[in-house]
Amino acid sequence: MKVYAFGDSHAGKFGNDSRFVLVGPPAPTAYGLGNEKSRSESLFILRQMLHEVEQNDIILFVLGEIDCRVHVYRQSIITGRHPNDIISDTVEKYGHIIKSVRDDNNVNVAVHDVPPATAQPNVYLLDHYGTRDQRAEIARRFNFILGNWCEKNDICFVQLYPYISDERGWLKEEYAIEDGAHVSEEVVPFVVQELRKCFPSL
Repeated sequence: MKVYAFGDSHAGKFGNDSRFVLVGPPAPTAYGLGNEKSRSESLFILRQMLHEVEQNDIILFVLGEIDCRVHVYRQSIITGRHPNDIISDTVEKYGHIIKSVRDDNNVNVAVHDVPPATAQPNVYLLDHYGTRDQRAEIARRFNFILGNWCEKNDICFVQLYPYISDERGWLKEEYAIEDGAHVSEEVVPFVVQELRKCFPSL
């Protein structure tokens, strides 16, 4: 049994664990996963990956961090929509692809939550970038809505967030790597523990 970690750079923490296979499009988003014209070509890469997945393998979707850190807040300011509405739309689009992958291909799927807000500043000089507390609330809400969607659709929801977040919803310093944006490989045992709740033979 292999776990295909399909997602953004936050799937990189699995790189040194032989149980995981990394499949990483360039900067994919949860919102854009179903977009045929996405610059990340994430849907094309996902379809190619499906040719390699065997029946007992697991596809672990690791998307949403970029949406929470960048797009939800920015789109809320630009459009005037409440962040919760943007999150709900994102989860609906993301979930549609996840569910179709499971149902159309008869494969095991799981969904990784998004990490707590990191210390990463506005390195891309975006016109609208939330404070760390604002990003923390977006991540918290995203995980709540995504978790509810997974429960409703009988899909394994991997919750790393409770293990690695502090009371503010920030990433605990001991789990951050030097770039200030990513989680260390020390959290992998937590993820495996969560996956085994759904797939005991892992």
